[in-house]
Amino acid sequence: MGTSEQDDGIAARLRRVLFSYDREATLPSPEADADDAAPADPDERGGAVLRGVDLDILEGSFTVVMGASGGGKSTLLRTLNGIIPGFISGSFEGDVTVLERDATTTRVPEMARGVGMVIQDYEAQLFGTSVATEVAFGPENLAVPPAEIDDRIDRSLSIAGLEGLDLRRSPDALSGGQKQRLVFAGVLAMYPELLVLDEPTSDLDPAGSRETLSVIGRLADGADGTDGGTGAWDGPGTIVMVTHKIEEALLADHAVLLRGGRAYRSGPAEEVFTDIEALRASRVAVPPLVEAFDRLGVDDPPLRVEEAAELVAETDLTWQPPARAGDPLPGVPAGTGETTGDVLFEISDLVHEYDTGDGAVRAVDGLDLTVHEGEVVAIVGHNGSGKTTLAKHLNGLLDPDRGTVTWDGRDLRDVRMSEVGRHVGFVFQNPDHQIFAATVEEEVAFGPENFGLAGAELDRRVADAIETVELDGLEDADPFNLSKGQRQRVALAGILATDPDVIVFDEPSTGLDAQQQATFMDMVARLNREEGVTVVMVTHSMSTVAEYAPRSVVMVDGRKVADRPTRELFADGPALAEWDLRPPQPVALANRLADQQGLDGALPALSVDELVAGLQGGDGQ
Repeated sequence: MGTSEQDDGIAARLRRVLFSYDREATLPSPEADADDAAPADPDERGGAVLRGVDLDILEGSFTVVMGASGGGKSTLLRTLNGIIPGFISGSFEGDVTVLERDATTTRVPEMARGVGMVIQDYEAQLFGTSVATEVAFGPENLAVPPAEIDDRIDRSLSIAGLEGLDLRRSPDALSGGQKQRLVFAGVLAMYPELLVLDEPTSDLDPAGSRETLSVIGRLADGADGTDGGTGAWDGPGTIVMVTHKIEEALLADHAVLLRGGRAYRSGPAEEVFTDIEALRASRVAVPPLVEAFDRLGVDDPPLRVEEAAELVAETDLTWQPPARAGDPLPGVPAGTGETTGDVLFEISDLVHEYDTGDGAVRAVDGLDLTVHEGEVVAIVGHNGSGKTTLAKHLNGLLDPDRGTVTWDGRDLRDVRMSEVGRHVGFVFQNPDHQIFAATVEEEVAFGPENFGLAGAELDRRVADAIETVELDGLEDADPFNLSKGQRQRVALAGILATDPDVIVFDEPSTGLDAQQQATFMDMVARLNREEGVTVVMVTHSMSTVAEYAPRSVVMVDGRKVADRPTRELFADGPALAEWDLRPPQPVALANRLADQQGLDGALPALSVDELVAGLQGGDGQ
């Protein structure tokens, strides 16, 4: 990113910071566990979340913070605008200086004049009755003149990619991705010096993520791509972002890895993200190309596809694809969806509309789809394309306005919800739309209890489900005090305890760290392979699609535009470009190498294992 005369300064400095959400907690000394003996897994650690953080955020930097789900990333961000310790009660010690203010004593409204934050649970940040009032709220509270507020509304919406959106429209009528961008716009309208982002693309489609990250990059460089409007603000001087997505993290110039409640590793991003040992110790995904070329014995593994393709061209490595067009199609790396049975869902001419107050919006438009027993199907497409609406018809949460949805040969409108619920589990995109009980154990027990389970069998089901999602030991915890990733696992455990035949996921990996994502999806794959559970997942994660879904359905503006084997879809560059889908790094490199070597009809690798095998001359299987 760009430099300035302030590049050598410090935007935020944390020293010996300790924090527990328990107001009665006895905090460890900052020197405790200095040998890194504190468990990296926050589920196992308990007690203080931050355990002696020492960290400098360079002024003018774009710094990414990564680590385990529940490991303190969001908590760390909350110290930067005084929410901790000024607003959230708990036990706190340490020094935090942000933009030359003592963030431990400065009131949150005063910190908000310089620090803008987009929180992880972005829907909790929305409360305006219209798009305009939502974006105007921050500037109004900063006493910005009314004439300038109108300019700020237009400018921030443009920066966030929401130009042209009806300013009178209610935020409730927007898609999840649009809501997330609206929160972003509202924060930008305050013209912050320090922009703090907690997973700002968690619910965005690939195109929306790229656009948002491009905006963040331009802001980091001091140019927002607009005409400027009124005021001299040309972007925040410093950006701090939390993400679990390694592809996003590679856009930053500095990186911080949290482990055991401390800043375990920090430095230039290029150095941190090639430190495989530190990444794994912090439960952060190793960049796929770094892992692949490290396994191939390359001393300085590449981070990006372009670098990897050049390296292959300069060495004696050659690419052997796992298959060519016309060959028997290999399965996906997870071995899912290989044993299928009768038709389970039959969707015919499905139409569903929402009344937004500004007229009807057709979310699904004349869609036909068949899903067989034992399949694993990914539904992909941009925000607002109708993916979630389609998924909610699979268990009767929504009824068609036109057309039919049959389950096991029966029209779902004629089946009681209690019967469907016993067999078709639905895990929502936002776990807070699903959980409500006072403890994890009560939450997980709710479903099977309502289906008549009791006694030892109920206890076994609940215990097994909690252990499966790796939350054992937290049975008595309040779900709403857990991280979003942990709450996502609570919601899944509640579904698993009902022993469903079908699981429908809406963004299954949201909020999970790299290890949890792998564990979570491997568990889902095992349920499919060993118990024949049918899986339908709505996802923006192309790496999840590549690894686990043999079949992909692409939606655009409520219509199904493709229904193909995933490997064939990912080999079709023009189609991916048309629908704005960006494949994961192993796929992208395999396609680049096939073009580079003139391998017509080559099908790509879908995983690191397949990529390594192909570069070693194997068949990837």
